[in-house]
Amino acid sequence: MIRDTLSKLFRWRPSTETLYAAVVGLVVLGLSAAMIPAREMPWANILLRDAGMILLAGIFLPLFHILRSGGHFDEFGLTLKRWYIGLPISLILGSLLLDRFLSENPPQGIQFDFITFTEIIYIFMAGVFEVVFFYSFLRTLFERAFGIIPGILLAALFYSFHHLGFQPEFGKLFFVGLMYAIVFRIGNSALLIYPFFWGVGACYDVLVQSEVVSPILYSGIRSLYLTISIFAMILWFWKYAKAKPPPSLTQSIVHPLSPR
Repeated sequence: MIRDTLSKLFRWRPSTETLYAAVVGLVVLGLSAAMIPAREMPWANILLRDAGMILLAGIFLPLFHILRSGGHFDEFGLTLKRWYIGLPISLILGSLLLDRFLSENPPQGIQFDFITFTEIIYIFMAGVFEVVFFYSFLRTLFERAFGIIPGILLAALFYSFHHLGFQPEFGKLFFVGLMYAIVFRIGNSALLIYPFFWGVGACYDVLVQSEVVSPILYSGIRSLYLTISIFAMILWFWKYAKAKPPPSLTQSIVHPLSPR
């Protein structure tokens, strides 16, 4: 039993899938790095982040790979199953996190208006990318190759450094990535962190707490086209995935050491 547990926590089974995950992860880091010299060219900067990082590398390539390789979204925690467990847990965790933020760093001078609303929408759409790419896609493939603990650590590391071009707070964001990756992995469900738990952390950090994050330029149009593009992409992949039989592995939200 101890040997089985250790083999789940640590292993060495790299494959072509591992290489694919690493390459796409490095592409995301490269796109973020390219945002630094593009800061004086707003639309080039926006194109790198929105089209390249979020839509293409961060959502399309992972979802395409899952289907192309014969996998199921359930295996990667991208499922609405047991939503009645995942969403309440996410809401409770988000409420606790908000209470901590308000007690330690209460907001000052924050005015909620239409611009703030569109910034929140943009943050949540970018969050779809973060949940799909780092906590679902990268973490799962790295876990299959190296075990649960290295999978979580690598996902958090990539998550931290992908902020290079717009929020270089790597130490803090590494621990944020660890927190979300661990909670996601406990039940292998995106609903454990998104929308509430992740949403509170991201919105408060970007809009209130962080002093180095780049402003969200043209948040109105960007939130609109990202929302349309992401939902269209998800519907497209769902159309082709729904005909596939469900995985034989029973999904559970309470077995952190299950292999998927």
